[in-house]
Amino acid sequence: MRRKNQRDRGNELDTTPQVWSDVAHAEKTFEQAHEVRERLARVSGMGTAARGDVRVTVGMGGRLTGVVIAGRAMEYSGEALSAEIMTAASLAEKAAAREVHSIATEFYPGLDFWDQYTGEVDR
Repeated sequence: MRRKNQRDRGNELDTTPQVWSDVAHAEKTFEQAHEVRERLARVSGMGTAARGDVRVTVGMGGRLTGVVIAGRAMEYSGEALSAEIMTAASLAEKAAAREVHSIATEFYPGLDFWDQYTGEVDR
């Protein structure tokens, strides 16, 4: 009777149902992570202030991607305009955070980690 060497044992493991199940699970997890990463890369949020004359858009993490100042907002003092931009930026950031939360809870239900970014945490 031939004694099994290490290589033979490895081949036996490769054909067990558990290994195939684990491989399938790992592939599904990888594909899911890729989709999450792609969707997070497209996250954006928009906020408005000054009756819609100040619009701010942000990307993932609140990164500023656009500012529009139109209409009567151009007549505001520097201080007033600054306050309106900050208001719109804050609203845009919250909108983006809600989108991140939505993606996270879709793919990872039951995790409340993301609630801290949307203001849904019990204080």
